[in-house]
Amino acid sequence: MPVRRVRTPLVARLRFLAYALRLLAPRLAILAGLTIAGGLTLQARGSAQEVAGLDFVGACYQVYTQLFFEHVSGLPDDWVLRLMYFTVPIAGAFVVAEGLLKVGLSLFDFNNHQTAWIRIMAQTYRDHIILIGLGHVGYRVLEELLARGRAVIVVEARGEGPFVEEARARNVPLVIGDARRESLLRDLGLDHAACLIACTDDDLVNLEVGLDARQINPNIRLVMRFFDQNMARKLGKAFSVDSIFSTSAISAPLFAAAALDERIHGAYRMGDTLMATLELEITPTSPLVGKNATEIRALLDAPVVGLRRDREPPTHRFDRTEPRRAGESVILHVAVDEIAAVKTRARG
Repeated sequence: MPVRRVRTPLVARLRFLAYALRLLAPRLAILAGLTIAGGLTLQARGSAQEVAGLDFVGACYQVYTQLFFEHVSGLPDDWVLRLMYFTVPIAGAFVVAEGLLKVGLSLFDFNNHQTAWIRIMAQTYRDHIILIGLGHVGYRVLEELLARGRAVIVVEARGEGPFVEEARARNVPLVIGDARRESLLRDLGLDHAACLIACTDDDLVNLEVGLDARQINPNIRLVMRFFDQNMARKLGKAFSVDSIFSTSAISAPLFAAAALDERIHGAYRMGDTLMATLELEITPTSPLVGKNATEIRALLDAPVVGLRRDREPPTHRFDRTEPRRAGESVILHVAVDEIAAVKTRARG
């Protein structure tokens, strides 16, 4: 699967810049105060020659240039003005340096202002997906969602998690924290999210997060992971969870089907029936040679959902009206109990 890097919306960058500027606002206010106070002092104590033709704005400009060590006039005779000419540049340099340092940390160290950054990103998203848990399952869910172009915000409890850096390398909005905090869920834009996926390795955490999410946004789609299959089935009915999955319930059919046939691509249970995607090679003597997908379905009583040509990867995109050749493989959707009968019909 190709690596997909999430593009940060321009609106989010501008909003984060505004957030950083708000951090700088007190320093800007100090500089403005120094400039105005200095301009008034210069007009009040400057000699007639020093303030000749100099209005209030011009006086403030002279003090402003001193903040950056750019004097536009000589050293005055008044001792108060001399003191100001020496102290204002030092004070200005300190305030500017301290302010720029803080803004720099805000812009480049998202760990220090993580909550603010995620909140800003969430404000720019609509119908996004909130993914709780970035373990082995969570990261693979993230890959699938990114491959389909969905906007995802991730919450992981451990900053040293194995996939945290991978997600950040893709520029995925990720916050390290406890998703059981309602305030955090609200910061993630839960009220305008399309879906919340709780797939941590703790059933109780997934349950608590799901219940909080449903309370905050009754219309959000909930997808939850549970290890306990019986609990998963009961909770899904009791709390109106849209989709609830047990890891063992998902993997067990695949293991069983793979043990029965080596060409199984996937399996799941539909009610009491174990369904599988079966790859079936077309031999030169097979009655499938020269038949298209519709004719093969009628012959085998199983829909054709994919095709493999020679040694190419299987694909679901193929011409269903094109006659199939020997050496190709068709991928069928079939009940596991019917695999033997399908193979018999394919041999003729």
